[in-house]
Amino acid sequence: MNTPQIEPIWSPSDKPVRAAVFLSGSGTNFIAVHEEGKRLAASGGKPFAVIGAVFTNVPGCEGALKAAGLGIPVLSLSSKIFFSSLGINPDDDAARDYFDAAAAALIEEVCSPDLILLAGYRRRLGGMFLGRYRNRVVNLYPGDITKGYLVKGVDASVQAIRAGEGSIKCTVYLEREQERFGPALVQSEPISLAGYREEDAGAVNELIRSKGEWRIFPYAVHHLIAGGRLGIDGDDNVYLDGVKLGKEGYQYRG
Repeated sequence: MNTPQIEPIWSPSDKPVRAAVFLSGSGTNFIAVHEEGKRLAASGGKPFAVIGAVFTNVPGCEGALKAAGLGIPVLSLSSKIFFSSLGINPDDDAARDYFDAAAAALIEEVCSPDLILLAGYRRRLGGMFLGRYRNRVVNLYPGDITKGYLVKGVDASVQAIRAGEGSIKCTVYLEREQERFGPALVQSEPISLAGYREEDAGAVNELIRSKGEWRIFPYAVHHLIAGGRLGIDGDDNVYLDGVKLGKEGYQYRG
């Protein structure tokens, strides 16, 4: 029986993990990660991640303004203007790589990131970028990515309610090319859907953020990845402290 070759997402050193955050909107998950890093640094807690730069494809968005207010370098490149000025389809794979290469160049002028955190980034990354940062691009979805009923364009909360689920989880996962979701790293505690209907999606989404996303994203980044506790093998199996996890990833319990 062959022993799997497990690659750590991050190998701890005497320096914090350097992260670059990609965002397009309000930046609430970025703030959650930033605040937990500050708390750990102030308490002498190690290891942890430091956000070295924020990149946005929507210049002036709320998340970018928050980052600038915190003194974090902000790099902006409007995807709308970029593709419009070149007269190319923004969903063309080659065009996607052009934009991603420009984004990577901007980020790497400021820091050499160990992790890329997608905190509400509303552009799909292409193969060039994901190859450059293989196993280091971390994303978050407000639902359980292992469910077979998920479709694009419909809130995960609505789909869970339609499917008759009694609760919903959100998931931190690794990005993969040509896949909607890569391997799950961490899932939140179940968030009850009792009494909620489809028209209550806004309220449920707030619960998912406050009880799920803002807890598991910082936990995954600072406490698991930065601690060198998560690894992955060539078949995309995820390991915690060398022990293989199920397809749902680590189940967070607060």
